[in-house]
Amino acid sequence: MRLDIRKTVASRGRGAWWELPPRHPGLAGLVAGMVGLSVMLSVVSGRTLIWAEEASSSDATVTKTTERLHFKLPPDWPIEKRGGVTAPIPIEEYLAMKFKAVQSQMQTLEQRFNGFDVRLRALEEAAEKQKQGLRSGGSSAP
Repeated sequence: MRLDIRKTVASRGRGAWWELPPRHPGLAGLVAGMVGLSVMLSVVSGRTLIWAEEASSSDATVTKTTERLHFKLPPDWPIEKRGGVTAPIPIEEYLAMKFKAVQSQMQTLEQRFNGFDVRLRALEEAAEKQKQGLRSGGSSAP
């Protein structure tokens, strides 16, 4: 006796896994679109990974060697020995260090700006006095 799988599956109201169910005729298009999208995304993400690798291998990082350990880090990232382990400082401390440096630069710029502001106000006042002097001097002359 020969068993026909298609008839058995069809008799249960379902098609085989490679056949589309009759109530979902657009399923093949949806599956094909999803496969195409996933292939496209994998190609794009592969390019992104390549670009990220090229960017990370740029001059922004240097290889630091301490106690025969090699670390690829930004030039200003310190390496310390803590608890018997030699490693770069934690990223939280590195970022705090960077933010403190930026904050001090901002304070310096703010002080310079305030100095410029004071000097500008003094120049504006001197120019206003000079205009008033010219007006009053020009009206009194015959």
